[in-house]
Amino acid sequence: MMEKQTGRKIKVLQIDSIGEYKDQFLRFGQNNGIDIYFKISKHGLAKEMSRFFLEKVRCLLSNAQLNKPFWADVLKYASHLMNKLLSIVIRGKTPLNIWSGGAAQDYNLLQVFECPAYFSVKMTS
Repeated sequence: MMEKQTGRKIKVLQIDSIGEYKDQFLRFGQNNGIDIYFKISKHGLAKEMSRFFLEKVRCLLSNAQLNKPFWADVLKYASHLMNKLLSIVIRGKTPLNIWSGGAAQDYNLLQVFECPAYFSVKMTS
């Protein structure tokens, strides 16, 4: 999907060292001409990101006074926000800017998470 969206070939993939899938990733890399590197860390980047998103989801659910059935929607929203936030790691740019190569985002389109919503039901006789 990344190659189709950007028109660029993936050359290198860095993954947290995860034992159970290591062989599959290596085969995938060999079959597709991608160099696979495994990062060894005490807490793994994937685990840190999961924990980070879980904290954001809990916070958003709590602030909006929503129940667990909205968890997936809130996770999608949190991911959307994170892709638009500036990051020190990528020199003050947003992940979305790096991915798309586009200009800065229009933050005026963002709304408060718990903003009112209305729906209409058409009554039939």
